[in-house]
Amino acid sequence: MSVIPKGFQAWAALIVRISASLLVLMGCVVMSGWAIQSPAIVQINPTFTPMQFNTALCFGLSGAGLWLVALQRWRLATGLGMAIGLIAGLTLIQYLTGLSFGLDELFMTHFTEVETSHPGRMAPNTAVAFVLCGGFLIGASLPGERPLARSSLLIISPVVIGLALLSLAGYASGLEVLFGWSVHTRMAIHTSVGFLIFGIGAACKAWRLESRRGQSRSFSIVSPVVVASLTLLAGLWVALTHYEAQRVAQLAAIDPAIARTALPEIVAGVGLLATVLVGVAVHFVHRAQETHRLREANRDLRAAVQELDKFAHVASHDLKAPLRGIRQLAIWLKKDLAEDADPRTARYLNQMDTRIERLQDLLDALLSYSRIGQSQRRPERFELDTAVREVVSLASPPAGMAVEVDLKGVELKMDRGLFDATLLNLISNAAKHHDRPQGKIRITAEDLGEWVAVRVADDGPGIDPRFHARIFEIFQTLTSRDELEASGIGLAIVRKALKHSGGEIRLESDPEQARGSVFIVTWPKGVKGEHRHNQKSAR
Repeated sequence: MSVIPKGFQAWAALIVRISASLLVLMGCVVMSGWAIQSPAIVQINPTFTPMQFNTALCFGLSGAGLWLVALQRWRLATGLGMAIGLIAGLTLIQYLTGLSFGLDELFMTHFTEVETSHPGRMAPNTAVAFVLCGGFLIGASLPGERPLARSSLLIISPVVIGLALLSLAGYASGLEVLFGWSVHTRMAIHTSVGFLIFGIGAACKAWRLESRRGQSRSFSIVSPVVVASLTLLAGLWVALTHYEAQRVAQLAAIDPAIARTALPEIVAGVGLLATVLVGVAVHFVHRAQETHRLREANRDLRAAVQELDKFAHVASHDLKAPLRGIRQLAIWLKKDLAEDADPRTARYLNQMDTRIERLQDLLDALLSYSRIGQSQRRPERFELDTAVREVVSLASPPAGMAVEVDLKGVELKMDRGLFDATLLNLISNAAKHHDRPQGKIRITAEDLGEWVAVRVADDGPGIDPRFHARIFEIFQTLTSRDELEASGIGLAIVRKALKHSGGEIRLESDPEQARGSVFIVTWPKGVKGEHRHNQKSAR
């Protein structure tokens, strides 16, 4: 199930491209504003912090990076992400160490320093946000399916959105503490808008990448909500702490004993608890929805399988009558022509008879395959030795094929029809594909406690390990049908019967090591086997 509806995926792709275009446009316009020294472009308002030139440059690179990610130009997007991260990272190092690398006015000499601690230097919170933007571009460009990288994208985008919303809330409320850290340069108002645009585009891209997983995760829904909430909650805590400190400072002159209240911590604690509860609730609601969808899909799948089995049964049964008529016509032609038929005509009539017989055998096998699992299963206890000897008699192996049965003392409880279908087709398969006139099939069993293992071993040519999985597929044969008449359904019937009986099968054979093949079938017995039957019948 996709993370976002298919109808919204196209809109998400459009939003990514619009966001990328707006960021490129914003970066170019503000850089032009610095070039022509226009306060109206750089500051918006004379009292506002200007968007620094390096900030505008990083926005232009971020928009171009989003476009490259949308166009799947991974290497170029990674390069731009690294460039953005380098500029922002060096800026943070300058703040932390007090050093200057000459980066702030490398590209432009600045003409305004309103609310700017260092000429030309982007705000520290702006630098942190750009480090996240660069990380997003690199993570989105990583090749292949990397769950950790894809999950990090769902965290980075809401953090960027949260930082942008905090800054805008600070401008709206007049709380500088929300868009400025300490005494350092403030985040400009249009910088906040730029990060909001990038965050929205990044979130849409992260959801689109997540949708390619083919299934929905509750993390895909919970993480953006929780991370954005925690980011805003942290900003609220900072604002309340700042407000509380100002209140105490103002009232200290009147009452020196005034104490600071725990309001910021209480609000933060309640908000954190609410965020966790919302995240947990969304997780369980999502899981319930996925479980419901999975049940519906399983129900539809079972109905489709039943329809397919019914179709195979009806088709194979109804095709027999016209085939018998065609074969009878071929027989009449052979009788009418008798000695008058030339060799070529006689060969064609013989080939027609052979092909019709092959098709009838194929329809019989298909009918048998469709019948597996159709009737209600009735587990019964029986001795393996007696049951296998009855199956051997029913299989009627060729005169040169000796079948040894050594199963005395071993019992099994399961549906007898499924057991017979499994052993009958294994014995017939071993006899049919033997490459010598004389051969031997040995059937033994081993009691494994809660399981019974039955071994059907032959001394035939063996099966190359490359084909061990292929032989259980329907209509698959390793020998040309012109060399050996085989429907290619026998072992497929075995696999289907074991699926319905709760059994398992494995093959041991390697012609390069030794002749022969050993099919080892294991069935649950006793209460465990009966429990499996009841579970399957209930479903």
